[in-house]
This record gives sequence, structure tokens and C-alpha cells, in this order.
Amino acid sequence: MALTSEQLAALKQASHEVLDEAVAFLQALIRVDTTNPPGLNYRQVANVIKDELERLDYKCELLAVEPGDLPALAPHDADANERVNVLGRRAAPSLKPNMVTVDGITRQKTIHFNGHTDVVPAGDLSTWTKDPFGGEVVDGRIYGRGVSDMKGGIAAGVWAAEVVKRAGLILRGTVEHSGCVDEESTGVRNAGAGWLVEEGHISAKTVDGIVITEPLNVDNVCLGHRGAIWGTIVFKGVASHGASPQLGVNALVHASTFVVRAKETIMPLIEGKREERVIPAEARGASLTFTVLKAGANTNSVPDLAILRFDRRLVPSETLEEARAQIQSVLDEVSKEIPELDYTYHEDYSTEPVWVDETLEICKTWAEAVETVLEKKAGIVCSPGSDDQRFFVRGGMPQTIVYGPGNIKQVHNKDESMPLEDYRIAMEVMAIGMCEFLGVD
Repeated sequence: MALTSEQLAALKQASHEVLDEAVAFLQALIRVDTTNPPGLNYRQVANVIKDELERLDYKCELLAVEPGDLPALAPHDADANERVNVLGRRAAPSLKPNMVTVDGITRQKTIHFNGHTDVVPAGDLSTWTKDPFGGEVVDGRIYGRGVSDMKGGIAAGVWAAEVVKRAGLILRGTVEHSGCVDEESTGVRNAGAGWLVEEGHISAKTVDGIVITEPLNVDNVCLGHRGAIWGTIVFKGVASHGASPQLGVNALVHASTFVVRAKETIMPLIEGKREERVIPAEARGASLTFTVLKAGANTNSVPDLAILRFDRRLVPSETLEEARAQIQSVLDEVSKEIPELDYTYHEDYSTEPVWVDETLEICKTWAEAVETVLEKKAGIVCSPGSDDQRFFVRGGMPQTIVYGPGNIKQVHNKDESMPLEDYRIAMEVMAIGMCEFLGVD
């Protein structure tokens, strides 16, 4: 359906009218320190979201990971702090709901807004000019750790649904919201979005479209992300005195030889691989970066161990299988040169690139909503890093996009902030998007 000019004007007006209330909710989220690692105050922030949703007539539940599962799902948290997610849903009050049938079950068409509640550490507090957990508003901007990444997105999704109500429109489908943990420290599995999908709390049986409210600028709709391997190679040698190195096997030399060969062999293979839709532009190319090399304990001893870590970023045209084969081919080559080479290879984190079809309903709907609000074509972009989109797409929910308030250049920075106008624009876009996706009376 297409909203009328009168309905669009009512939504815009309502987005202005609710802004103060929406800011107050965002401030309440910012003021809960959910730094990860280790993963602080997850239950507290889940309750803040739950209380707000219940006040707005949602049915909510807190979903906590069993303590016994935490070593596998949250290995970064040695103290095993609890992992608590929140899920809320509000069925359409419409007398003519938009019904769909999935796997033989008929239900209301459903849109789901997802965000993560954890934030990265604030770092050196002396570099901040504002309290990172204060939610202070100054000159039209709101400040705080996570205001862009991504408590602002969670709050915008919740209040976008209220924009629809305040505009006097009645949605013909169900709206859901989830606040998940551990996105900032996730691996192949996690205790947040990945766990909710794995446990069936969010699935193709229950939702038809998902909006992950990560920040990539309010004029962009993100349809995917790059892939990655964070790998560790441990080279093993034999220790000896520095005065008689021939009696040892120098693990540091072996690691260094591998680095040189990898740069000579792999870099030419990936040099021309780019994805022009990635923002920022500096992240558009495939890359291999060696980030950590640890070896030796003292000057006069041959090191028997060298730990090498690397970060391999993939563009959507690449696969993990291809990237792994490139690394292994270099290890095989160096093994032929150095018969005594001994190593172990481990991936700390890996994910395939994700890209969804831009002709899907949710993609077209959101691009049109952005164009309606901003009067210009929406940017169709790819995220430079990975996010929770992959769990939903690989869980059988291809209609999953990323759209939220905040500027990607603010993410993880000191004095992280967001213009209140961006926050309002995102709510207006989301309100139009959910109206078009679900339909209104």
C-alpha cells in the first residue's frame, strides 16, 4: 500500500511530538553501564527495556542463557556474568489484520526490530568531555557510550511504533522488539541474537521482516556485511641458548617467514577484490592484516614458541573456504622450505560475508521510506564489519536489513554522540517502513 500525504504528514508531526519521551528512554538505556567485556548489568538494561515496552502495551519476556551454557557461548567472560535478553511483541489492534500462512500456521504479518544492549569499554575516561554513561544533551546532540552503537537504535525502534500510534494510524500486523547481549564480543556463536535464533525464539515461523538498528547513517539502508577470519597460528620450535642457536629451532624465524610469504602470495590475489557499497570507502577492499606477534622471553634464548594473529576481511564475492585455502597454501609452501616447521592453526572468529537481495519487500520498503523522508535516493550499503544480521539470514530469515540512527564514524569513539535530528529522522523512517510493510487501517 502507499500512505497518503495526510498520513505521511501525521507521522512526521508525531515524530516531533514524541521526541522528548524517546530521548528520555534513550537516556535511561545509556545510564546503565553494559560494558562488554565482561558483560555488565545485562539484566538491569533488559528490565529497562521490558518496563518501557510493557508501559506501551507489549507482552514481554526475559530470556536468560542457562549458566551451564555460558562457557561455550560467552567464553570471553571468565566470571560468567549472566546473559539476559529481552523480547517484546504487540499484536495488531486492527479489525482487519494482515494475515500470512507459514508452514501451515496462519498468523499476523510481523516485523521485528533488533538491537544489542552491550557496549564497548569507554576506555580512558580522561579523554571524554562528557560522562560516557550520562546521556547528556548539549546543542542538539546526545552523548554517551552506545548512543550510536546501538542503544539509540533500540530506542528508535520502540518509539517508531509509538509514532504510528500518535499519528492515529492502526497497524494491521504485529510489532516485535528484542534487546540482545554480546554482539560486541561475539564469535561463531553467542549468547544473544545467535542464541535466540538457535533456540527458536525468533524464526521464519514467527517473523516476516527484521530491522537490525545498527548505525550506518540515516540515509543508508544496509543489506549486508563483509566476512572475516580472526586467526591464530602458533609456531613451535626448540629452545636453545643464544650463543648456540644451531641447537634450537627458532619459532620466531618461522613465523616471520610465513608472514613474508603470505604477503607475497596472498596480497596479489586479493588486491583487486573490492565492494564499492561498503562504507566507509577505506574498508572497500579485501584485506589481510597481521596484528599480533609474540615470541621469546629474553634476549639470549632462541624462542621455542611464536604466536601470530591475523585479521582477514572478505568482500561479499569471497568465501571462507577460499580465504582458508589461501592461508593453508602458504603454510604448505613454507613447510616444504622448512621441513622442521611445526604449527597449529585456530580461528578465534569467522563469518561468511552476507548480502541480501535488494528486491525483497523489506529492502524496497525501507529504501522508499528513506527517500520519502529525506527526498533523495537511499544509499544501498554494505557494513565494513560483521553484525548480528548473519544469525537471522543464516537462520532462514533473508528479509533482514540494517537501518538505524547514528553515524558509523561515531562508533566506539570517545565522546560518542548522535544528533537528535538523526534520531527523529530514523523514527520517522521506521514508522513509515512498518506502516508500509504491515499495512494500516
